[in-house]
Amino acid sequence: MRKKKRVLISSPIRQTPDILKPFLTSLAELEQETVEVSYFFMDDNEDQASTQLLLQFQTERGRTEIQVEAAELKHYQKDEYTHYWQEDTIWKVARMKDAMIAHALKRNFDYLFLLDSDLILHPQTLEQLVLAKKDIISNIFWTKWQPDTIEMPQVWVCDQYTLYHKDRKETLTDEEVAARTWQFFKQLRIPGVYEVGGLGACTLISRKALKDGVRFAEIPNLSFWGEDRHFCIRARAMGFSLFVDTHYPAYHIYRKSELTGIEAFKQMNKPVALTERKITISLCMIVKNEENALPICLHSVRGIADEIIIVDTGSSDRTKEIAAKYTDQIYDFAWVEDFAAARNFAFSKATKQYMLWLDADDVLTEKDRGLFLTLIGSLETEVDRVTMAYHLSFDENNQVTHSLRRNRLVRRACQFQWIGAVHEYLNASGSVYHSEIAITHQKDKVHTDRNLQIYRKRRERGDPFSTRDHYYFANECREHGFYDEAIPLYELFLEDPTGWQEDQIAAALHLSECYSHKGQRDEQLTALFRTLEYDLPRADTCCRIGAIFLAELDYHQAIYWYESATQCSKPNEMMGVVNHSSWTWLPHVQLCLCYDRIGDLIKAKLHNDIAFSYHPTHPSILHNKRYLEQTGVV
Repeated sequence: MRKKKRVLISSPIRQTPDILKPFLTSLAELEQETVEVSYFFMDDNEDQASTQLLLQFQTERGRTEIQVEAAELKHYQKDEYTHYWQEDTIWKVARMKDAMIAHALKRNFDYLFLLDSDLILHPQTLEQLVLAKKDIISNIFWTKWQPDTIEMPQVWVCDQYTLYHKDRKETLTDEEVAARTWQFFKQLRIPGVYEVGGLGACTLISRKALKDGVRFAEIPNLSFWGEDRHFCIRARAMGFSLFVDTHYPAYHIYRKSELTGIEAFKQMNKPVALTERKITISLCMIVKNEENALPICLHSVRGIADEIIIVDTGSSDRTKEIAAKYTDQIYDFAWVEDFAAARNFAFSKATKQYMLWLDADDVLTEKDRGLFLTLIGSLETEVDRVTMAYHLSFDENNQVTHSLRRNRLVRRACQFQWIGAVHEYLNASGSVYHSEIAITHQKDKVHTDRNLQIYRKRRERGDPFSTRDHYYFANECREHGFYDEAIPLYELFLEDPTGWQEDQIAAALHLSECYSHKGQRDEQLTALFRTLEYDLPRADTCCRIGAIFLAELDYHQAIYWYESATQCSKPNEMMGVVNHSSWTWLPHVQLCLCYDRIGDLIKAKLHNDIAFSYHPTHPSILHNKRYLEQTGVV
């Protein structure tokens, strides 16, 4: 019989009991067929109940040592927004981790498994990491570092937390940076072992690396923040490559509100038994030349669909070959420049109770996949449609900048149809459930004028245009810089009272943008005021009006509109596109500027502090923060 590898699982622990308990439970549930596990915890808790949980674990599991840390008044703070680390606290953690390395060496363990105490592990995690036979390897987990952002990995490519490769002499555009970042994310979504430039928080380290001197102590001439950065740089300098294993992502309880997701996480890697499924699902997709995106999409929805229907509209790459690995229901559909026709054909092949639609460049994060699996076991079958958030675009920190809600899962018996040759929509109504699930759009293809040309050909043929067609034709013209062509189309759409309210508001905003590009200030302002005909004032409208007066140095007018933006109430379950910056940090950073210009530094600081709470890495907000500190405003 092969000798088991001896692994020391170790963690520095200053944790609340409600998070510590499920962490310890997940350790106890780790499979140990090929490993022999011992535990070493450094008790840095403030809460006596957490200390008691450690002692209880020691009694029940055995092979557990606990070292009590000296009590200190200083410690990091955390809330529902993020975690706030102080420099001295970071190096205290580094010292504790280095003590764990010394402990593992003294006890002759084959591996040290260092992990944070707010993680929930899949039962196969440890054996999978040992199986990889790497000297330093982390298990992947994903975290929303701030609310309303996408999940980010705890591994990175280079430097402090750069998530894309860049040669030293290479200059990249924002688009190239985004494309490379998404490519890294996509790789991490596929089960495998990959080399990375940095890692932490859930790391298996071999005895060889421990003996050679890897450690977390500060490198004095390195300005990077965080003990994991110093560990990684030291390890690479010593010749150790760094790897990440993505087979069994862990669940990160970064904030207490995420405790509710633990059960969904535990269930998401288990097939939902037929007896536990309250609904059955047909996944319906139309694709063309999606050999790169399709496997990532289909892997992200594993276990959700009872059947997968792929309708190919003319691929010339390996799309159908890849699809065949996931389903045998692959159909060809001759492209007739009509997206609704293709989607309705896909729906016609469905046989299950509900139909789910996705594009090939849509994915579910692991947390959203867990929420979806929970939905399968809880949704009442009389619900006609389920809406889900659709995350469309992201800023340089991968915070969601634009999103909307879509009817994403619909009951087949309702026979809902897709409408519109271009920018089609699902004409769904009836009883609705607004879910917490989000679909993330990872556009990886260059934007073309395909849709614009479809509209122009239809116009040349004399095809009839619906009210909605006028709106989306105008959008295509605007997005390609044809403002003179877009303006009359928007006007035509707005003259028709039957248009959807959200499209009417968006059309007025887009019309104002067209007039802005043409330098027609009064027409721009009139278009913005037209949004008030359709609903109460919204934050994005107020911000745009404020920007006009700010550009004219009319600070008091600008203040009025930016203050109005901060007081707008976001409509519940709004189905239109949401520009998140207008509802969060943007009006406050602009108010900081306006109040500074009129000499009210106290209010300037107040609004910049609010902006900082929403977006603590934005360059303008950080610049304002430094400027205000220099003025002595407190």
